[in-house]
Amino acid sequence: MGAGAIGGYFAYELGRAGHDVVLCVRRGFDRLVVETEGRLETLDAPVLTDPGCCPIGEWVILATKAHQTASAAEWLHRACGGPTRGVAVLQNGIDHRDRVASWTGNTPVLPTVVRCAAEVLFPGRVRHHGFSTLDVPDGSLGRDFAALFARTAATVVQRDEFELAQWRKLLQNVAIAPLTALTGRRLEVLRRDDVGALATGLAREAIAVGRAAGLPLAPEEADALVEETRFVAPDMGTSMLYDRLAGRPLEVEELTGAVVRKGNALGVPVPLNIAISALLSAVDEASRWPGGVVDLNDQP
Repeated sequence: MGAGAIGGYFAYELGRAGHDVVLCVRRGFDRLVVETEGRLETLDAPVLTDPGCCPIGEWVILATKAHQTASAAEWLHRACGGPTRGVAVLQNGIDHRDRVASWTGNTPVLPTVVRCAAEVLFPGRVRHHGFSTLDVPDGSLGRDFAALFARTAATVVQRDEFELAQWRKLLQNVAIAPLTALTGRRLEVLRRDDVGALATGLAREAIAVGRAAGLPLAPEEADALVEETRFVAPDMGTSMLYDRLAGRPLEVEELTGAVVRKGNALGVPVPLNIAISALLSAVDEASRWPGGVVDLNDQP
């Protein structure tokens, strides 16, 4: 469900491994094309745009944006049934189970942490830049899901401390993604000392919130995260940057907003994340105006 950057790439890997894949999308296309390792690959799989045609799946993989989960409600309701092993949620943020529980009935929900550099160029066309790893909670459901990817280029890692892995991914999302979206630049923007310092400050606040929630996060992880990202391939972007460039809604509440809400609840100050949340919300609001920006010269 959702054949954008993440859903499209992992669907391609599953299809290439011989699994029968059905793509459930809002905007239809003829076939899925994935650019990976310098070549073009296609996945000839059914592409459905009507949830009324959705079959019950052995596995349901939800790969919409986190804020689009409610729009997949009918798809989830129809795809989950007696034979369904589980619903794997390939989304950013935390609280995956709470986000989908209203529409999955008795079907088990498997949260994941996604690490995959990919972008959607247009419906049905995905470019994979590198790496593809999914972290899942340790247990029988996680082992069954990992078996799906046994013959693929993707890696599924079972984690005893899954909540900690989720929070560490959230650190990346709140420290890096907003700065690429606000500047309109890819990861090379982190090589500016001032932007790097801001990213470190955002990560430190998120770590403080995580520590207050009982997670064993070290303050120095913020510096290591930003330093490592500064030397990643400079042409890589983030999903939030791609969404802004395409005029799509941003995952503000699910990422930076999550740190702000939990910080407020735990009494941990997060002034930088509050400021970034306000800026992202303003950018997100502007994208809904004709032309994607507010024309200040045309205001009363």
